[in-house]
Amino acid sequence: MSSTTARPAAVQGAPAPSPAALRVEFDAHFAAHYPHLVTQLYAITLDAGAAHDAAQEAYSRAWPEWVTIGRSPDPTAWLRRVAVRSTMCSGRSVLAMIGIGRSRSAGTAAGGPRTAAMLGALRRLPVAERRSVVLFHMAGMSMAEIASLERASLGIVAARLSRARGVVSEGMADVLAEVLGPDPEGNQR
Repeated sequence: MSSTTARPAAVQGAPAPSPAALRVEFDAHFAAHYPHLVTQLYAITLDAGAAHDAAQEAYSRAWPEWVTIGRSPDPTAWLRRVAVRSTMCSGRSVLAMIGIGRSRSAGTAAGGPRTAAMLGALRRLPVAERRSVVLFHMAGMSMAEIASLERASLGIVAARLSRARGVVSEGMADVLAEVLGPDPEGNQR
């Protein structure tokens, strides 16, 4: 089911779905949402292994409670929150902050010059700013939701987003001509 699909409220005393039905629902959610979650986590961590580990950990934690989580208004939000928090406190994130163990794949971008420029710009950001900009722009979270997740004030989140936007815009400007191609009117970009 899509995270935007309305779900009926659980009726107290209603029979629980069968384990087979839960597995089908869980697998469908995983297939539909795992790639996007990993993409968001990769943009935050710049480490493909850490992104997959965090997403898998979140789904592993969700499975035993899927009867409840799967019927929440937005199961994907629960999974994202768990996955992002795990990147905030993992040993891998501490090592990455000091430049040890960073994935070699963070330097390459299969998506072309725009993707490479975006990853380069994200790489210039401190991790808290990177998390804020990714959660706001890629995950569509509000500043209040980010503040709750980060356990920070709205003012701090707003400041992080402002600083991050400047760095990302600056980073994209480095390759703007390559991303946009030649100007048909011959002007300098």
